[in-house]
Amino acid sequence: MHALRNIHSVLAPNGLLVDTQPISAHPRVTASSGELGALDMRDWIKTIQAVDERVNETISTGLYDMTDERELVVTSIFDDGGDCLAIAGGWQGTSVPRRLARRLATTHEQVAVEQQVRLRVLRRASGHDSGVVPAGG
Repeated sequence: MHALRNIHSVLAPNGLLVDTQPISAHPRVTASSGELGALDMRDWIKTIQAVDERVNETISTGLYDMTDERELVVTSIFDDGGDCLAIAGGWQGTSVPRRLARRLATTHEQVAVEQQVRLRVLRRASGHDSGVVPAGG
């Protein structure tokens, strides 16, 4: 919530804040040869649940109004399985199951990871004092 308060203090009146978060617990991993498996992002989902609590708390204090919320699929493309393993395997809260890791290690074609992503638009609530003193005031 601290970050949201800091952003609020510098956001223009009625300014917008766009928040995007991957929300898939098991995003699919594919190549042109077919499905390779799924990443395990259950630990990441726990992080997102904690973020959601803070965002909801901030909204309830009147700092922001939720103006829109949508979900969409975002596809990340990697040069090959090794590239995917190196990058996606380093994502916070993400683990690569052994079977998928073996498949990725031997995949020499492009690999795609399809993630469900939530996009939220928050508007800085009008009339809420940001605590910022205007220059010269």
